[in-house]
Amino acid sequence: MRKIAIIAGVALSVTWVSASLAIAGSATSTEHAKNLAAKQCAAEKKADKGAFKATYGEHAMRNCKKGTTDDTKAELSNAAQDCRAEREADPTGFQDTYGTDQSQGRNAFGKCVSSKARAEVKEDVADFENAAHDCRSEREADPDGFKETYGTEQSKGKNAFGKCVSSKVKHSEDEDTPS
Repeated sequence: MRKIAIIAGVALSVTWVSASLAIAGSATSTEHAKNLAAKQCAAEKKADKGAFKATYGEHAMRNCKKGTTDDTKAELSNAAQDCRAEREADPTGFQDTYGTDQSQGRNAFGKCVSSKARAEVKEDVADFENAAHDCRSEREADPDGFKETYGTEQSKGKNAFGKCVSSKVKHSEDEDTPS
């Protein structure tokens, strides 16, 4: 009876250790997603500060990070899946493409994921910058129509520019997503 209790205790402790390691792994990926979201938000702010403030509101950086973290987490996950598939298709070519000489290819997977994630961030920032440019042109062409189309009644059109940019960015993301 005592042996059964010891075995059960050991099994339970192994389960707790495994669960804690799994949780730690997801926390790390969340931290990576937060860091990537912060970089994306900083790049968007640098691209067009006025559009950034209009889109994300009073606490723009905080709101941007909160709204972008889930997207970047998904982008990291997709990049990892793409890299796994690429590595399985051609392991030697994968190490040659992404690995460095110093590490003898051991860092290839991480380099692959980070390069794909960075490319996604660049694309998102370009979409934001293009949307801001389009909205600015649209606003200059017909200011009253622009306020009526994008603004809300409560703000009397003051939020029209941010609404325009966010709707155009959302629309470009929907076009990029395969159905």
